[in-house]
Amino acid sequence: MTTTVPATATGTASGTGTRAATGTASGAATRPDLVLALAGPVAGPPDPEVCRLLELPPPPGAAAHTDVFVLETHPYASVHLGAEGMIGGDAGDRVAGFWRALGLVPPAEPDELGTLLALYARLGAEEVALPGGHRRHAVSSARAALLWEHLAPWAPVYLAAVARVGDEFHRAWAALACDALAGEADGLAPRAELPTALASAPPPLGLASRRELLDGLLAPVRSGMVVTQADLVRAGADLGLGVRRGERRFTLEALVDQDAAGILGWLGRLAAEWSGGHRAWHAGALEPVGEWWARRAAEAAGTLERAAAEAAGTLERAAAEASG
Repeated sequence: MTTTVPATATGTASGTGTRAATGTASGAATRPDLVLALAGPVAGPPDPEVCRLLELPPPPGAAAHTDVFVLETHPYASVHLGAEGMIGGDAGDRVAGFWRALGLVPPAEPDELGTLLALYARLGAEEVALPGGHRRHAVSSARAALLWEHLAPWAPVYLAAVARVGDEFHRAWAALACDALAGEADGLAPRAELPTALASAPPPLGLASRRELLDGLLAPVRSGMVVTQADLVRAGADLGLGVRRGERRFTLEALVDQDAAGILGWLGRLAAEWSGGHRAWHAGALEPVGEWWARRAAEAAGTLERAAAEAAGTLERAAAEASG
């Protein structure tokens, strides 16, 4: 299916995550055409014509899509909001419950970003087509709940991760998608409360055990950041360590085994970087969400700094004992 995107819905994306990158209108109206077009790249290599209409760079091929959306980042709410940092679990069930509340059968991947954006666009188009009255109000309320409860808590964080690892096209797409969501959020009634997933989030990164620390590092809602395979490769290169490729947990374990103090300190600096970056990716009505993520990442930076110091102290004591 070809999506028609009116020129007024688009603007050149700068890749910086700033609101100036798009022409998304604030206010009560939604732009289902734009949101649906932005959902496309998550599922597969995008239509070049749609990219042209969105004023995005020429799209790369299937290999780049796999690198960004499969190997490096994972476009699922449950990965970003679940205590385990994995697909499914309670965070996935929360999104599936929303589908059921709408009277719909949840798809195989109910919390996947492209699927949620397509649902949001569908609700927006239905709302625009309906006359005023109870039905339109119900659809509008469902659309607002989808945005605030199931997209706002994690999508800008995910899009920031895409921008970090992606090529020119993916950086521009991520910035445009984030700005579009911020524009949609600005059209909502002001919210005093955080989304449920953040208000009831699992605890931050902890130091009770090595296992808890490493588990938390790979769960964005606990560490406040998305640690990609590319990050771990870069950390190994910066520290002069051997990088064992595989699942992120495998690679992380191998790096910690070689230089716990070094890698934990490096990840602490990464968390501090994410803390500042969250504010750039959460504009307007999304600012409270960005502040929550910024605090969570700052907490992780402090925890990792303490963990690195403890690891360095342990190494020094072991060296002293050996020399004595």
